[in-house]
Amino acid sequence: MVYKLDSLNQIGIPPLLDEIDSFKKWEEKRDVIYQTWLEFIGELPPCEGSEFEIISFKKEKDHYRIKMKYLTAFNDFVSAYLLIPLDHKLEDSLDNIKSFLLQKNVSKEKKLPAVLALHPTSSDGKDDISLNSGRDGRRYGLELVQRGYIVLAPDTITAGDRIDDGSKPFFTAPFYKQYPDWSAVAKMLVDHIYGVNVLSEIGFVNREKIGVIGHSLGGYNGYFLAGVDNRIKAVVCSCGFSTFTNDPETHRWGKREWFSHIPKLSDLIMDGEVPFEFHEIAALVAPTPFFLWMGQSDHIFPHWEPAAKGVEELTYLYKWLGEENNFTSYIGNGGHDFPAEIRNLAYSFLERYLL
Repeated sequence: MVYKLDSLNQIGIPPLLDEIDSFKKWEEKRDVIYQTWLEFIGELPPCEGSEFEIISFKKEKDHYRIKMKYLTAFNDFVSAYLLIPLDHKLEDSLDNIKSFLLQKNVSKEKKLPAVLALHPTSSDGKDDISLNSGRDGRRYGLELVQRGYIVLAPDTITAGDRIDDGSKPFFTAPFYKQYPDWSAVAKMLVDHIYGVNVLSEIGFVNREKIGVIGHSLGGYNGYFLAGVDNRIKAVVCSCGFSTFTNDPETHRWGKREWFSHIPKLSDLIMDGEVPFEFHEIAALVAPTPFFLWMGQSDHIFPHWEPAAKGVEELTYLYKWLGEENNFTSYIGNGGHDFPAEIRNLAYSFLERYLL
């Protein structure tokens, strides 16, 4: 499955359901897309366990904020905030907090839905979405705990507490020095899968009601995750969907001087080819409930028209699968932002499937 960039730029993205006349054929195509995706991002190692350590604890006016770090693959650790509504009363002791989180036999009535909140490209990482000091339009982690969700907000590699000593935010050179044959995308996915493991082990989390939300970097990480982890029951992607087709930044997803997502793509791109289009990767989410927002004045992803065609293809797919109500998309004249009116629509979407 290889596409010529010149052809994509002239003709547009390929239809998802071309020559697909049965669910079996779609499953076969989906498997090809999935295997191609793994071929380029790198294999996802077994992601088992949920070891974590409590670093600090603070009671805010409407929630608890627990700073933690949790184990991920290859003995790495992810720094994160766990935000918990005040309804669950915690004792001010780190040992007691961990015991409380891991308690068993919690009644169904006391269990809450949970959301993995993934931050955008901000050097502040998890702080940007979890603290009052975060930017306008980015505090969705904070807003969701205020709406009754348990929220896990991790730092991605190269951001927040995970910026390597002597390096700069979002520079992946240290990562590739350690893992020359892997990709930052696969690394982020593995870290997020372990984040879902952590949420699943918390006694008062409803394991059947775990969602993911993100803007920009967090947005595409969200739908990437939902495509490989079926424990995600709803996904919200804000300004994180784009295409190779008509992208003015040719190597956006390959090798760059700063954040290199999937280096293996660059050799193919240099030959004028790509192994997939991103609406195909987004299609791995189906039929999981999926909310997608994009702006026509997005300066990061300015090529909104082919992306809109990709959204249309996703709409056809969900309808063909008989799950048209599970896909909601909005395309407006906004920029690279997650404005209040769109966030409220996204929160209503999550409530439909998680509350």
